[in-house]
Amino acid sequence: MEKVASAPNIPAAVDATNNSNMGEMGGGVLTSKVTSGPTVGSASGEGGGAMPGTNLQQSPLGGGGAMPGTNLQQSPSGGGGLRRLHNGRFAPQAAREEDLKEGFVSRVRNVVKSGDMAITEKKKRIRIRKKKVTTVLPPGNSGIQQDTVTLTTVAQKKKRIRIRNRKRKQPEIVAKDDGTSPVEGRQSKRPARQHAKVSTYDESALDAAIEEQLGMQSQGKGHKRKLGNVDKDITMEAMIAAAIGFPRDALTEEEIEAGVVSTVGSQEQANYIVVRNHILATWRENVNTWLEQETVMETIRSLHSKLVASAYDFLLSHGYINFGVAPAIKAKVPAEKDKASVVVIGAGLAGLAAARHLLAIGHKVVVVEGRLRPGGRVYTKKMEGEKVWAAADLGGSVVTGIHGNPLGVLARQMNLPLHKIRDQCPIYQPHGQPAQKDVDNKVEAEFNKLLDTCGKWRENKEHTADQVSLGETLERLRLSSGVGLGQEERQLYDWHSANLEYANASLLTNLSLAYWDQDDPYEMGGDHCFLPGGNVQFVAALTEGLPIFYGKTVKAICYGNDGVKVIAHNQVFECDMVLCTVPLGVLKKGLIKFEPELPKRKMDAIRRLGFGLLNKVVMLFPRVFWGTDIDTFGHLEEDPKNRGEYFLFYSYAGVSGGPLLMALVAGEAAIKFERTPPLEAVTRVMSILRGIFEPKGIRVPNPVQTVCTRWGSDSLCFGSYSNVAVGASGEDYDILAESVDDRLFFAGEATNRQYPATMHGAFLSGHREAAKIARAAAARMAPPKPLIPVQKDMRLYMATLADLFKEPDLDFGSFSIIFDQQTKDPSSLALVRLVYDMPVQMPSRADTPEVRTDQSVPAEEQLHLYTTITRQQAFDLRDVKGGDREKYVYLCQKFGVKLVGRRGLGPAGDALVVAIKWNRAARNEGSTMQKFP
Repeated sequence: MEKVASAPNIPAAVDATNNSNMGEMGGGVLTSKVTSGPTVGSASGEGGGAMPGTNLQQSPLGGGGAMPGTNLQQSPSGGGGLRRLHNGRFAPQAAREEDLKEGFVSRVRNVVKSGDMAITEKKKRIRIRKKKVTTVLPPGNSGIQQDTVTLTTVAQKKKRIRIRNRKRKQPEIVAKDDGTSPVEGRQSKRPARQHAKVSTYDESALDAAIEEQLGMQSQGKGHKRKLGNVDKDITMEAMIAAAIGFPRDALTEEEIEAGVVSTVGSQEQANYIVVRNHILATWRENVNTWLEQETVMETIRSLHSKLVASAYDFLLSHGYINFGVAPAIKAKVPAEKDKASVVVIGAGLAGLAAARHLLAIGHKVVVVEGRLRPGGRVYTKKMEGEKVWAAADLGGSVVTGIHGNPLGVLARQMNLPLHKIRDQCPIYQPHGQPAQKDVDNKVEAEFNKLLDTCGKWRENKEHTADQVSLGETLERLRLSSGVGLGQEERQLYDWHSANLEYANASLLTNLSLAYWDQDDPYEMGGDHCFLPGGNVQFVAALTEGLPIFYGKTVKAICYGNDGVKVIAHNQVFECDMVLCTVPLGVLKKGLIKFEPELPKRKMDAIRRLGFGLLNKVVMLFPRVFWGTDIDTFGHLEEDPKNRGEYFLFYSYAGVSGGPLLMALVAGEAAIKFERTPPLEAVTRVMSILRGIFEPKGIRVPNPVQTVCTRWGSDSLCFGSYSNVAVGASGEDYDILAESVDDRLFFAGEATNRQYPATMHGAFLSGHREAAKIARAAAARMAPPKPLIPVQKDMRLYMATLADLFKEPDLDFGSFSIIFDQQTKDPSSLALVRLVYDMPVQMPSRADTPEVRTDQSVPAEEQLHLYTTITRQQAFDLRDVKGGDREKYVYLCQKFGVKLVGRRGLGPAGDALVVAIKWNRAARNEGSTMQKFP
């Protein structure tokens, strides 16, 4: 239940949580009944924050936040969040009255492109840079007048389609340095990558190009680009596609699976990529319109109409274009739903994104949500008292990596401005004095150097690094290097460690040395921002028009050839397919019974992946006493065990509507915080704040209201976000995303290998699974394909295998092994071939294979047997002492595999053969297809 505490020096209300009775985010006791019917278009749920002027209503059901004019409902508090701090350009700009302008701003510097924003990016070695900025942050529809890009490689006609100026519903926000003295800041130094990005682009060049495009508006509507800029246009479109997550010169795995081109690595692929990039860039110029295929063809020669159709269909079906909440997009949703029925479990960002996409393509959809509000771990609570109020993001809060993120598209469509986060982050010692700048810089550089050394060490220990923790390695290197031996140096070192634990929601000793940062190559570029009024506005827009059953906690999912039954709260939902988007913490607890049980492969991935914790203390004050010139400041702890306790403070004063301050609790401290009484926690935070500011002559008032989150105790998530624990790898995210029998599908941040632990990762996974569901439903409805003669297929298959094993990756004795070179993951599959002479009788596992090594044996007199093992097992097999007999026994008894003929490899083996063939073909034909780390 909600707890209210008072004590000397802290007379304000203290909201806490008791999760024993309910599934609300952060707890609270529910006293109302939930109707059996769905809530359509509702943002109901607890604690919704809102923009100024929003009508908020008290309700026993609680209230989810919404746009201005939407009824909101408030209820007991909730907790903690998806997250998180970030690297590089860091910080919110509070808009001042004189900075607000109507219309367009013609003079801009350091422009943030409002159409490509990101939410809660996972940044590993988080740094904060010190710099002054004068920035124009255009709200959603920037009114930019732009030309579409004309492609010489696919088009000769130069017909331009102009985007008209779009009317603003809100004034532009211009954030400037306010003239105050600079604060001692933190200079960021992110260590060099240990591996290359899948899709790289020059962030500075993209920023400059955006600024140039914005500057075009001052030249009037009649301005056109010069025809000589075509190559530059193609380069810019490639950069935009790369920012969205598409390789500049390769296909994604999704595109290969969809068969967008007939031959991978061909000139057709090169032309397809140019067309694909053009379509992406064209729609991103105006995300409030529905881009038709015919419109794309106006700038591309009819010769390439098939490529346009292929790229357009792929991007549309997978939710890369024509998605969101703009009126033109919503108008395309068909009134009649005649496709397969789907139950979506969970009304978080993944579930909402999937449900909207499925409805848009004609599926019958209902959403089942255990809470009494939508949003999941995205939760905004309205806090108020003593004539002040604020919208507090207790869940995901920071909008990061604005280049390419789909949630930025929603902000554009909703005309929501973003506030860029400023870079200064002073750090204070335990007793309130500022940390010495030279010591601070020294420790930061040493910490980054140790992380670099960890990367080099894991490269040298490739086969064992996945069983070693990052924390253990860091500590060993710290001691051997003599880092952090002095008191202040050790405290600063601990602060950086806590910051890293914040980024991963886990103790460093729990993180895999080999793969803790496996998603780094995919991180989105650009600046980091706050959304004024809270991220609940995204949730409110996405719930519009969706049939959602609240208060329905799913207990069982039964799936089979006849369909699916979802059992929730004494109610059964029957459907053709189900999408499960519950947090990884719920799957780890085994609270949902699957019939039949999930495949062992998926259960093992659930067990291996980590699911960590971040908590917050949110405080609403009668006034801002910490100053308006900073958005973050840090605090050091004397005891290394408490390094994550209130180590970082966020100021939301400029974006929440009131004087709001938030203290973060990470690592081991976040776990202990779950059991800390709210009054004790708030008392400690107030002691820290008074120790910092009162020696400066600044009186620190008592808070008006405080909230302590309890994510680990929440029965509908049991934590904050996922991470790669010791023994896990990035492939476990992919395994968790695998569907089961084309009936049971999975989405959520923990199913997104590229963007785990992020809001945009959850959102993208929803679109991904909606496309998979649609494809599975279509395949089920399609008439059966005519059977191809088996003999013909097997001859082709035999030739393919023979060709692939001409260049084995490992070759020892009678064994040959080939890998998929797109991944170095030790848990990825490898294909093993064992060669027998035909006269040899098949041995049992204990027998010795009588293998002839005479190279003169005719191929037709050899018997080839196959199996699949992991990449790591392949190296282990190679290193077994002895000959073929010992290796054969080890293979069968240690790994428990069975050798089969070509026909017995199964779908996994067949898929591996196809992947290796495509990758080798692309490599041989000169393709620069990127390799996944």
